Amino acid sequence: MPESMTSVLSYRHNGRHMIAVPPAKPLSCLNVVRTLGKNPGAVAQGWMPVVATDSSSVGNLLTVDLEDWYQLTGDLMAAAGRSHGNILARQLDRLLELLAKHECRATFFCLGKSLAPRPDLLKRVIGAGHEVATHGWEHRRIPRIGLRAFREDLIRSIAWLADLTGKPVTGHRAPAFSVPPQDLDEFYDICFDAGLAYDSSVFPYRREGLAAREIPSRPHIVRQNDQRRLIEFPVATVTWARRRWAVGGGGWWRLLPGSAIQSAVARLNRQGIPFTAYVHPYEFDTCFLNAVRAAGPSWRTVTWTLKQNLGRSSMYAKLDRLLTRFRFGAVEDHLRGAGLL
Repeated sequence: MPESMTSVLSYRHNGRHMIAVPPAKPLSCLNVVRTLGKNPGAVAQGWMPVVATDSSSVGNLLTVDLEDWYQLTGDLMAAAGRSHGNILARQLDRLLELLAKHECRATFFCLGKSLAPRPDLLKRVIGAGHEVATHGWEHRRIPRIGLRAFREDLIRSIAWLADLTGKPVTGHRAPAFSVPPQDLDEFYDICFDAGLAYDSSVFPYRREGLAAREIPSRPHIVRQNDQRRLIEFPVATVTWARRRWAVGGGGWWRLLPGSAIQSAVARLNRQGIPFTAYVHPYEFDTCFLNAVRAAGPSWRTVTWTLKQNLGRSSMYAKLDRLLTRFRFGAVEDHLRGAGLL
């Protein structure tokens, strides 16, 4: 181990002893987790350099879960979601316009089920110069379908995207960050075997059953062999009062003041950590979201409608200000700049 690596963060995950070793100059490094277990695909030691060399130049990551809100709401509420491609197109166009305004290239995690009826929307994303990664096919949570079905879903989505784009698919995000902590090892094996270079399915805050609070909040290598590696990019969290708090996007962005989000980005950047953010096209829709339209009238659809619209009108301005102040980009660009892709 290099002498500059002086401080050690030790923790346990799934019965395995894990060590993260921060270097003397964390602002210029990408965290790598060393696994001391016997998994042959999970050996990585030390840290890897990234592009940034000081806190003012840390590159942050903007990701988009590209999915049809009405379709998924119908699946959730009535098990009968149908495509609303025209609405998704309207939402997507507004988001693409905002990204173009700031010349920001983002990573789009694309859901096969939502885009198969409208492949032209995927072509809009590609035509705008953004990265295409996979969000799976069906958007079914892993604890409900099991890892075998997850593997099939992942392979199907990768094959479809690769055929449509003519390029290999290197990135993935699980639906609803739904990887059970006890299944992380097998989950990463599946992703690694599928040829992925990175994953962004872990949201390391206190949310029982969906994410492991003990997982490092920095990007870290989770699988590696002589030819390639798999890197996990956790969604952004900040530590306050001895607890991690979710600040990376979604409902937290809709409810948090824009100043709090900017403060969180600045705080992580001072630590040399890229802020991994996520948004959805529906959060930028100028029209009212109506779950009743997707799944019929019920108390559940009414409450879901209120919840999903709460704070949503603030999202455009918050992201606009964030992209004005901070530098964001696509995950693959971050990895290429670091020589890791």
